[in-house]
Amino acid sequence: MAVVTRNTEREVKTLDESLKDMAVDMRIFSLTLRSLYVQYAVGTNEQPAREFRKLRDDTRNDAMVYLKCILPVSTKFVSSISEYFEYYEALNYEEWCEMLPDILQETTGYKELCGTVLQMHEDILVPLKKRKDQALLLVTKFKDLQEEYERKKRELEQGAENKRKWAFGLFFVPYVGPIAGALLGASADSDMAKAVAKGQQAKIQETASMAVSEALIPALENFINGIKKAAGFFSVMEQELMKFESKASNAVHDPKKLHYMVMKKEAKDMKSTCQIFYAVLPDVRTDFLAIPTEGTDQNYVDKWLEKQEKTIRENCRVPSLVGKLLEAITK
Repeated sequence: MAVVTRNTEREVKTLDESLKDMAVDMRIFSLTLRSLYVQYAVGTNEQPAREFRKLRDDTRNDAMVYLKCILPVSTKFVSSISEYFEYYEALNYEEWCEMLPDILQETTGYKELCGTVLQMHEDILVPLKKRKDQALLLVTKFKDLQEEYERKKRELEQGAENKRKWAFGLFFVPYVGPIAGALLGASADSDMAKAVAKGQQAKIQETASMAVSEALIPALENFINGIKKAAGFFSVMEQELMKFESKASNAVHDPKKLHYMVMKKEAKDMKSTCQIFYAVLPDVRTDFLAIPTEGTDQNYVDKWLEKQEKTIRENCRVPSLVGKLLEAITK
């Protein structure tokens, strides 16, 4: 009795914690992609900067794949968890027992959905990991470039200081002083502005590369781990319900009833957690939509769409679920 209760509670708690983390990881993933085109935009013409822009724009193709192919299925993944717990929240025990065969079928379908979402994310992680390796190499190049920038920055700062001294010294020279002082002062201000810009650009370029290797990829990897835990949850639920299906006892210590009671108790909290995830999705979608699409390789996106359709058909055996997923990615 106690073992059944503890196992069910543990599985629900693990799923609940995973979903909360996954909501954060998905937003970090989308924000990092978006940031590459905003505050971390690399606009200089040095070779490392050009390499980074190529890396970034290749990553943009993957972002469009995620937006059009993977995000809709991920949304369905979250809604499926919410729908699953509705069985326990809305039905009394007798009604739940009557619907157990249907619930078992749904559980199998949701387990397959997790497998589909997992496969999609693991597929998109492959090209992103290759770019992570490229980004790490660029970090080294940017560090070397930053040292050069810092040297130039120190020279500009020193030049600005010297010009300010000259401007002060010439200020009292008749005729020459006011004009020369103004020109030297302006030149000193210009040098200081360039010095600040050089230092800032160095930081931006290194941060942009670090964003790919230290934020983008880890966030996606953490999200994938969350999907694996969700798949484990549905797998355990499937095994439990298969055992319960052949048992009709309504005794107080019946494992089936204990399972139902624990799940009903946890249903409200789980649905609240799903709402937290739902609340993040519009912002995630906005982040992806904010990424410039000019230059996107549409052929690359179309090939991925075809691949994702194949993944759905191979991983899902429940016809109604297949139809919903295919509809979601072809809208």
